[in-house]
Amino acid sequence: MANYSFEIEQLAAETRRRSAMLLDELDAVHRRTADKGRELAERSARELIPFWEEKVREAEAAADEAEQARAEAEERERAEAEERMERERQEAEAREQREAIARSIAARKSKDVVTPIDEDDDPESEYYRRKSWLI
Repeated sequence: MANYSFEIEQLAAETRRRSAMLLDELDAVHRRTADKGRELAERSARELIPFWEEKVREAEAAADEAEQARAEAEERERAEAEERMERERQEAEAREQREAIARSIAARKSKDVVTPIDEDDDPESEYYRRKSWLI
């Protein structure tokens, strides 16, 4: 007669053994995957160091270029401001000279004595305003 309980016990033992083997294999696969993941992470970190160093150098170079461009722009603005001030000074000087010439012409036309308008109390102007030129 067939001993079914014995066969069932053997099948259960075989199933447990195979299940244990599969779990061991699964654990081994998990360990290898974790090891490979760590290895890949370390390798990629080592390989990315030069990449990031290059990016840092590029960023520093860009910052230096921006600083240089800013300094050049400030220098240009300063030079333009100086040129503008010099031009305005020259224009004011020329305007002042034109006004002085116009005053002089107007005074000559009216046959008046020409005296500097802004230097009325100048002692030298008295020399030119004297009544007689005979010494």
